[in-house]
Amino acid sequence: MSNATGDQLLTLTLLNGEVRVFICVTTRLAEEARRTHAMSRTATAALGRLLTVGIMMGAMLKTGGDSVTLTVKGGGPIGQLVAVARPDGTIKGYAVNPKAELPLNEKGKLDVGGVIGRQGQLTVIRDMGLREPYVGQVNLVSGEIGEDFAYYFTTSEQAPSLVSVGVRVGERVTASGGLIIQPMPGCQEAALLLLEMRVPDYAELSAALERGTALEALCEEYFEGLEPKILARITPEYRCDCNRSRIERALVTLGRDEIEDMIKLQGGAHMTCHFCNHEYTLEAAELRALID
Repeated sequence: MSNATGDQLLTLTLLNGEVRVFICVTTRLAEEARRTHAMSRTATAALGRLLTVGIMMGAMLKTGGDSVTLTVKGGGPIGQLVAVARPDGTIKGYAVNPKAELPLNEKGKLDVGGVIGRQGQLTVIRDMGLREPYVGQVNLVSGEIGEDFAYYFTTSEQAPSLVSVGVRVGERVTASGGLIIQPMPGCQEAALLLLEMRVPDYAELSAALERGTALEALCEEYFEGLEPKILARITPEYRCDCNRSRIERALVTLGRDEIEDMIKLQGGAHMTCHFCNHEYTLEAAELRALID
């Protein structure tokens, strides 16, 4: 499939570093997730939004071995949503009930907040190679993802942020993208006022992408007069890093008794990766080797 620019993530600053911005197109990525998990329209929009936030939060990480895991569980019919992102632009994710669907909401739009639910938590786990990962958790505000992450940044990381994400879905994903705007310490009040005046424009990001507007053209339009300076470009990609050795390590953590039960009851083990649906089969002899 194609869009105007292909998937892209830009990191930039405004006003000589007073504000930092992450802005991205994730249309192909969201479509890959839809096809991988055979998702309904509303589930696609929900997971697509989470993946879009994840791509931008992955870009906030410092080194290649770091990762950030985002989990949303709101009590709605889709169940839990999970996304795992890395700083190289790769991400994977899944929804427990990918075929969950609801009627359009009162605004005539996909009911993402309804399918996710609003009675639950958003959890962020940053693994930066330290002894303990950083874990932040907040209650959901609306289940719409953008508002929930804006609340998370403000309350859990003390970094007031504007977060806007949108996914447009017909028979396939026609547009997906998002942005995060974060004032840095010492940001002038005048800069904040200028950005606040343009908030309604930012909410229409996915509509602009669907019209075929290129990402850099959007940056020029959104941040006109704010001295935008692009610092980095990344091509986002939906990619699962599962392999046989990882599956074997996961089995080992179950313990000897559990593995022996698999041999007795099933004659082996059949494992499916949540993120890419790839199936792994281990015969009884392979499981005995793991026990040894």
